[in-house]
Amino acid sequence: MTAVSSTAGGGAGPQNVFMDQFNLEARTQRVWDINHAIWFTLMGVGGGVFLAGRILNLTEGLGYVLGIPTVDVVSFLAIAVGGAILVADLGRPLQAWRAFVNVRTSWISWGAWSDLIFLVMAGLLVLPALSLGGSEPFSGLGWDPHGGDGGGLALEIIAGVAAVVVMTYAGAVLARPRAIPYWNSPAVPLQFLLSSAAMSVAVVMLIEVIAGEPVTAGQMVLLGLLTAALTVAVVVHLLARTDAPGKKESLDRLLRGQYRSMFVWGVFASGTVAPAVLAFAGAVVGVSGARDALAVICCVLLVPGGFWLRLLTLRVGIFPPVHIPSVSGPRMAAP
Repeated sequence: MTAVSSTAGGGAGPQNVFMDQFNLEARTQRVWDINHAIWFTLMGVGGGVFLAGRILNLTEGLGYVLGIPTVDVVSFLAIAVGGAILVADLGRPLQAWRAFVNVRTSWISWGAWSDLIFLVMAGLLVLPALSLGGSEPFSGLGWDPHGGDGGGLALEIIAGVAAVVVMTYAGAVLARPRAIPYWNSPAVPLQFLLSSAAMSVAVVMLIEVIAGEPVTAGQMVLLGLLTAALTVAVVVHLLARTDAPGKKESLDRLLRGQYRSMFVWGVFASGTVAPAVLAFAGAVVGVSGARDALAVICCVLLVPGGFWLRLLTLRVGIFPPVHIPSVSGPRMAAP
């Protein structure tokens, strides 16, 4: 930050008694970093795995943990760990309740409530299936844990809507304020949503392979479409408002500066474009084993790529430079 003041020559008085111009250089935000990137990633995968397992009808064929479908257990663990990281990062965990009190104006409150609603509704949904010591103590609750009746379907729909918000709200939190131009774009929540969906489908396919079930061509097409859409969203965001103060500095850091290699080769090429190509290739390959191998490779590329997409998005959050030009004050009359 620089403040410059001057006095006019030839006996004239000061142009401005405080300063003639004020310059504030572009600054990188320091609040959001790796803990938040881990949190965003886990929430995206947690909500997405639940949705993918239900939409693709894979809850009953991929194994169980204590009677609960494996895909649901993975979903619950991801969101629970992500929530624990968030609470620990707050610095005052006992005041975490404050995140719930501003629903009308805060995406963070929307996210906190969505996390809670998801865990409660999805937990209730699968509770009748819980097996402890060979018995199912909650089997008499009266609804199908797979959503096959009215009660189970209602819980499944509520949990699914909450899961969509869980996948999206992290990007919405970043996109709403105008102070950081690179974040202030609908492309940011769109990227996070598409990345979460792609990672989640890939994780579910990994669970399929581990369970000995074949990955289908349709699943690979779905993954290819999601990763292709993510590629387009990233490119559109990079090409929009490239000269805007603040975003220009963010793009310089991403594409030409210290994060160039990780973003271009790690996030974009390996973590987005390559999985899209491999997924479409897997859709047309005729050998089931080869398709399974490609699905595993896609998962291995997409999940780290999704994490780094979020982390680099946070790390190139830059406040634009500020320049207040000189304002000439009244000159004093010469004696």
